[in-house]
Amino acid sequence: MMARAPLLISILNWNGLADTLACLAALEAQRLDEADELPWQVLVIDNGSRDDPRAELAARFPAVELLRLARNAGFAAGQNHGLRLALARGHEAVLMLNNDCEIDGAAIAAMLRQLRAEPGLAALSPLIYCLEAREKPQMVAAWLDWGRHCSVRPSAPTAPRPPGLPAMLPGTALMLRCEALAGIGLLDERYFAYYEDNELSARIAAHGMAAAYCQQARAWHASRPVRQYSELALYLSARNAWLFWREHTPAARRRGLFRHLLAQSLAEIASLRAAGEAAKCEAVVAGFWDAQWRRFGAPPARLRSPWWLRQLMCRAPFLLSQLLADPRAALRARLARWRRPA
Repeated sequence: MMARAPLLISILNWNGLADTLACLAALEAQRLDEADELPWQVLVIDNGSRDDPRAELAARFPAVELLRLARNAGFAAGQNHGLRLALARGHEAVLMLNNDCEIDGAAIAAMLRQLRAEPGLAALSPLIYCLEAREKPQMVAAWLDWGRHCSVRPSAPTAPRPPGLPAMLPGTALMLRCEALAGIGLLDERYFAYYEDNELSARIAAHGMAAAYCQQARAWHASRPVRQYSELALYLSARNAWLFWREHTPAARRRGLFRHLLAQSLAEIASLRAAGEAAKCEAVVAGFWDAQWRRFGAPPARLRSPWWLRQLMCRAPFLLSQLLADPRAALRARLARWRRPA
């Protein structure tokens, strides 16, 4: 079947109808003349929300298609419904758009034009800025550093990416060429949520395809500090970091992998502990524990870890993270502190 529009915009909603309605209103209000030449269709996927959004969506945005899932399948599985529809209907591209993100018609048109102009591009992201401080960069450039086992996110869009390291694009407002998507494959549903965009970025590079940030497109995305993340989000992020870096780090760059990842988990625990978030510290420990046992996919109903591991990881997380990240520097700093005269 031929698509009615070259682009499908897929928006995932989960108990966030107010954000979704605001996102749709922004798309409709900012559909510029040039965007009309590159029309899109909008699909809202409701990921098993408590309240049925069909009546309100139909009343306010009758042209928007709604797909309601019976349960919360997670970000990856939820968005995969949209990706499958884009492939089945013959769309040229699909834009995965977070419901708490604002992007205008000119930006979407610029992204689609660049995708058409550069056949080797599989994926594009706009330059993403903070919704609360609109000139503050949130994600305007990024790459995967296999040696340090972390993603590098400079604050300048023009920051040069080191040769040999793949671009990392967030799933916030990610445009994918459907022809490339058919070869690369859908989002990995073992991640449920968090790190599925890292994984897709790595897979794009492994297939010899390019991913880039569109310098002519901007989007604004809600942001919050890590200490405000839910326990579930912290669990998934901690767990999925191990899944991603273990599976995708090249064999020649795996030295220090366990030490680096454990240091990152401990640094996060230290930050949460300083904020008095004991339950969130335990969520990070549970993520670490389940990752070691290869428990991925949908999270458990109750986050668990052995009491001795919680005691060990939460006792002095900052010191332990420093020792793991750079043992020599941490020991030198500790010795200098001990030798300092009172």
